[in-house]
Amino acid sequence: NEIDHPPVPSLDNCDLSELDLSDLDFMSISIQNANLTKTILNRANLSNSYLMKSNFKNANLNDTNLSESDLSNSNLSLATLEDANLEGSTLNGSNLSETIFERANLRKCKLIETNLTKANLNEVTCGLADFSRSELTDVKAIGSDFNRVKLSGANLNNADFTDSRLSMAVFFETKFIGTNLNRAQIKGSKLVKADFTDACLTRADLTGADLSDATLKGTNLLRAKLGGALLRRTHITNSNLKEVDLNIADLTSAKLEKVELDGADLGRIKLKGAALQGAQLTKANISKGKLANIDLSGADLSGGNMRGTDFTEAKLTEVDLSRADLTEAILENSELKNSFLTGADIRNANFKKANLEGCDLSGAKITKAVFQHANLKNSNLQRADLEHADFSKANLSQANLTGAKLADANFSNTILTGADFSGADTTDTNFSDAKGYKKQE
Repeated sequence: NEIDHPPVPSLDNCDLSELDLSDLDFMSISIQNANLTKTILNRANLSNSYLMKSNFKNANLNDTNLSESDLSNSNLSLATLEDANLEGSTLNGSNLSETIFERANLRKCKLIETNLTKANLNEVTCGLADFSRSELTDVKAIGSDFNRVKLSGANLNNADFTDSRLSMAVFFETKFIGTNLNRAQIKGSKLVKADFTDACLTRADLTGADLSDATLKGTNLLRAKLGGALLRRTHITNSNLKEVDLNIADLTSAKLEKVELDGADLGRIKLKGAALQGAQLTKANISKGKLANIDLSGADLSGGNMRGTDFTEAKLTEVDLSRADLTEAILENSELKNSFLTGADIRNANFKKANLEGCDLSGAKITKAVFQHANLKNSNLQRADLEHADFSKANLSQANLTGAKLADANFSNTILTGADFSGADTTDTNFSDAKGYKKQE
């Protein structure tokens, strides 16, 4: 084959297989289309060289200097490059399957569309390298530096990046199916449309990362950090987000089905238009969260902190909010039919025009809460503290208010047909123009 290259020393098309060329200086040499299978080049200097389309299969290049060299479309499968220096080199289209790069320097390398299947990248330095559209299935990259790399369109399925640093990297449409990213540092990275199906991200740091339109199906995010992360329109199903930090995260229009968020920190989170049907959120912190229009039907929010959270027009049908803190929360026009708020603290909360039909609010603290025009038909308010609460123009027909504290509560123009006030404290309660109210003997 004709080879075009500058006038440099040439070993093009030569058979150098199984030779021991250790410690030799081949700087700026051309060794294209050559056979170097099982060749020993330990500590050799091959910097600034032309090594395209050569066969380095099973070669030993430990501590070799390959910086700024061109190895495009070469075969380095099963080769050993421990502690090698490949900074600024080009390996586009090369076969690097099962190659050992342990502790190698791959900074600023071009590895576009390379095959790195089952390669060993443990403790390597890859900052600013480009792995776009490359195959990294089953790669081992434990404790490695991938900061600011490009991995868009790459396949990292079943790879192991435990304790690696991947901050400020670009992973557009990257596949992480079954990948281990335990304790990985991925802060500020671009992960738009990435696929994390069955991936492990336990204790991973994704602070400020962009996971918009990403897929997290069966993903383990236990104790992961996602503070300030973008998860707009992200699809999260059957995933473990227990004790995850989502403070100030943006999950606008995200879809979270059957996820576990027990003990998670969702403070000041944005969940407008998101769907979390059947989610487990026991003891979660969602204080001052933006959850307008969210769908939490059937979710478990028991014992959670939702102080000052905005649930305007939210779907909360059959939700468990027992013992939850909803003080000063906004639930105007929300749907809470058949939900459980037993023992909940909803003081100063806003339930204007909300539907609480069939809700269980027994033992709840409802002092100074507002229920104007709300529907509380067949609701259970037994032993609840309703002092100074406003139920004006609400519907409490067939409601159970036995033993409730109603001092200074406002029931003016309220529908109370069939409501039971047995044993309730009605001191200074306002029943003016109430419909169907029967004063208890």
